[in-house]
Amino acid sequence: MQTVSNLKGDRARTDLFLYGNISGMSDIEKKVVKKSKEKNLPDERYDEKLFKQAYKAAKEAKESEKKEKKKKNILKILLFLSISIIVIFGILILLSFIKPKSEYLQTGQYPSSNTFEYFKEEEISESKNDEIPVTEISALSAILFNPDTGDILYEKEIGEKRYIASLTKILSAMVVLDTFSLDEVIEVSRENIPENLDWQLELENGDRITVENILKAMLMSSYNDTGYIVANAYPYGGYESFINEMNSKAKALRMFNSHFSNPSGIDEEGNYSTAMDVALLITAALRYEVILDTVSLGNDTVNWSRDEEVLSKKIATTNQLYGVNPYSKGFKTGITELAKQCFAGYFEYPSGKRLVTVVLGSEDRFTDTALLEKYSRKL
Repeated sequence: MQTVSNLKGDRARTDLFLYGNISGMSDIEKKVVKKSKEKNLPDERYDEKLFKQAYKAAKEAKESEKKEKKKKNILKILLFLSISIIVIFGILILLSFIKPKSEYLQTGQYPSSNTFEYFKEEEISESKNDEIPVTEISALSAILFNPDTGDILYEKEIGEKRYIASLTKILSAMVVLDTFSLDEVIEVSRENIPENLDWQLELENGDRITVENILKAMLMSSYNDTGYIVANAYPYGGYESFINEMNSKAKALRMFNSHFSNPSGIDEEGNYSTAMDVALLITAALRYEVILDTVSLGNDTVNWSRDEEVLSKKIATTNQLYGVNPYSKGFKTGITELAKQCFAGYFEYPSGKRLVTVVLGSEDRFTDTALLEKYSRKL
């Protein structure tokens, strides 16, 4: 029988001996074999299958955690972008309702005197179209006119003399710009202003206001006292000389069927014009860039001084086509009891085409004008 000592150099035989038959061994040998077997026995606390499952679960949990974290980061980015878009969109909507305050017109931007062109009678074409039903135009007189070619695209009693209300202020503004610089300060005199004159800026004697500011109030909001104040301040003879200069200017523009007796268009027998003459007046006024810029504004602020105090008033255009018709670039409103509703409109198109409309004695001046302008786009 082999012994343990004979197997020390032979591992294969030792293994056979250790895991084979141990009968006939001494107690010491049996103990050695037992210890050897205990060393090779697996640890009952370790389960390889469970370990692999646990490892797999931990790995999956870690991957899931990474995915969840990535998902949260993406959601945060999307939330940030969504909030930013909503905020920007909200600001844009808000800005669309808030018209930016216009900067004051800078002195020196416009010449103190202006040259202008006008059409001679033979250069004015006959009406090309008369397809708008007369019943649709409530105005007693109306004209649709191309200021660049002289073409009359529509006409209705354009030679009839009528009251023109505050359209008169266009001519007054031209005389002012021919006389004063924009930053020149006028001291207010309420002389010659009729009693109970309506729609006033309410300037008082001794107030001081720049020509720039008074023109805004005159052309945008059509305050009636402004016309009298600039006429009173006329340096070449005062009020009466200013009226004379208005009539001289009208003749120079070949407005031969017009006459003016006051600077604001108050109903008076000697203050009248025709739709054709007003069209010529607007054509000339387009040469005054400061007038064109002013009548194209929607709102602004007028400032003046009284003693040591600076007063301000927010003003808005009386042109109800402003912001409604995309081609409308302004011009002037007028309304009195005898003149009824009057409006001279100016339109520019992407093609470069320009049109002037005039309606006098209207029951609904802006509807009449809209009909004329819409009709022009069909030509």
